[in-house]
Amino acid sequence: MNTKTLVLSSLLTGGVLFSCNESKLLDQVNPNQASTATFWKTSDDAIKGLNAAYSGMQDRRFSLWIRFLTDLSSDEGYSQSPWTDLGNLSKFIVTDYNIPMNRESFEAAYQGIYRTSQVLENVPNIQMDATLQKRILAEAKVIRAYFYYNMANIWGNVPLVLTSQTLGDRPKQSTQAEVFAQVIKDCQEAAVDLPESYSGQDVGRLHKYSAIALMGKTYMQQRKWTEAAAAFKQIIDKTPTRFDLVPDFKDNFTTLLENNKESLFEIQYYDENESKVGGAVNYDVAGGSESSERAQFFGLRNTNGFSKGGWCDGQPTKWLYNEFLKEKDKSGKVDYRLDYTIFYGGSTLKPHGYSYADLTKLAAGSDYLPDRDRFWIKYTNYYQATDSYFSGINDRVIRLADVYLLYAEALNELGQTAQGIPFANKVRARVNMNELPLTLTQAAFREQLRHDRVVELAGETQRFWDMKRYGILGPELAGPDAGKKPANLSDFDTDFTTYQKGKSELYPIPLYETDANPNIKQNPGW
Repeated sequence: MNTKTLVLSSLLTGGVLFSCNESKLLDQVNPNQASTATFWKTSDDAIKGLNAAYSGMQDRRFSLWIRFLTDLSSDEGYSQSPWTDLGNLSKFIVTDYNIPMNRESFEAAYQGIYRTSQVLENVPNIQMDATLQKRILAEAKVIRAYFYYNMANIWGNVPLVLTSQTLGDRPKQSTQAEVFAQVIKDCQEAAVDLPESYSGQDVGRLHKYSAIALMGKTYMQQRKWTEAAAAFKQIIDKTPTRFDLVPDFKDNFTTLLENNKESLFEIQYYDENESKVGGAVNYDVAGGSESSERAQFFGLRNTNGFSKGGWCDGQPTKWLYNEFLKEKDKSGKVDYRLDYTIFYGGSTLKPHGYSYADLTKLAAGSDYLPDRDRFWIKYTNYYQATDSYFSGINDRVIRLADVYLLYAEALNELGQTAQGIPFANKVRARVNMNELPLTLTQAAFREQLRHDRVVELAGETQRFWDMKRYGILGPELAGPDAGKKPANLSDFDTDFTTYQKGKSELYPIPLYETDANPNIKQNPGW
């Protein structure tokens, strides 16, 4: 036992009184603890610092809550959570601006950005291999761009912090356009110094095309079709050698084929890194789990005799289910993607070994009613014994199917409809859907693409951004059932009954932030 421990032990057990000067005995610096002055010295330190920045994207405060701020805000999802604040998010009702889903995700994003600032400020001063040094800085820029891309979409006008903050800083608010411009700048600069691919233990790191893909998506959100098409073309030119669609759609959402040829930007998770204290989940960012909690919050609802699912705080809408029924494939069958996106009455899957009929029987009329209850399958561990807090399924942030459909959209908006249709057909061909004719009009292909993106990308945090880009958000989406039926019974997403144009497009900036920083104005309508 060292001296510090002895002093502390004697104080706690003996109730010794001490003066202010004596109390300094407790205020000792641990010589073994790294600090800014001692840490950033070697290339190994640079890699460790960068890895810490990567872990910011894993942080459950951001990676989990963003699902509720995107998937459930769109017409794809709704919530029946008994946690009122959580359930109200999909209805665009936020009475406490500091609820965890809003505040924690905002906070975690800036903490992640702070880590990238540490890398960008300190790594240039390390004597190390120049190529590796440039790569590390480039990776940090893409991580920063990832956070700002999401923040600009969720909260709009946020402070654009590009250096390490101190406690006294009160950064000015930037416009959404300024934040998007920084995302593009970071991605452009990063793409120059990033490799095209990695090998060995570096597989999964952000590469040149991760940056280009994120840049293209940022252009799309601003409806800059020419710039977006040019970005996506760089990726498409690398198909099928470097990138390609994997043969089976479902392999994009399990642990079995991660970092595959379809993946362009992937957040890594590990189910073996469980971190518990006394049986409870340890949320500490530094020592906590590197696992995803999506499956726990979106998994099948537990019921009588079944406890292998999750909390089911988010579910797919009936509207989404209906989208999959709009087209049959070449063999006259229901879209293959339905079974690997939604669990419903009639599904061919047996998640965790149970058919839908099995669970209906166990629930004895209280749950798993085919006309009422549908659940997420995508990104759950349905093929394993159980779901839990510790899912190892990587998050495919951007994949080639997304890029193909966005490229087709950009070309269509540029009046090059016939040139865009083949890229939509590539995505459709994988699941045996009928080929779209090259004679479709621009308007018809626009509507078809909106459908194709739903059935391909449902539950992947894309739809709410798409709806913003399309300009279709509004209370009219609740349809004639507005205020009459819940979203699991209506053919419309009735959660949009309480949507307010000019307000609900963005979430409120957390109150703790606007209270602490007079330079930040609250979003319109909040």
